[in-house]
Amino acid sequence: MAVSLLYRSILKVFAWLALLARSSATKDAEILVLRHEVAVLRRQIGQPSRPGPTGRCSRRWPGYCRGICARTGS
Repeated sequence: MAVSLLYRSILKVFAWLALLARSSATKDAEILVLRHEVAVLRRQIGQPSRPGPTGRCSRRWPGYCRGICARTGS
């Protein structure tokens, strides 16, 4: 148990050090790649035209639903 905790802690420290060594351009490129991956995955699964199965606004994303409900008339 203690060895596992020590191992994970050391991995986190090295990950942070690697992140600090990167330039901002590298970080920006990684963010762009991740955003592209998310966009591709969203296209593959398809997005519903309305926020929920009934077309009513969700409590989870009220700001998102406000804009959709205003356009769809729900």
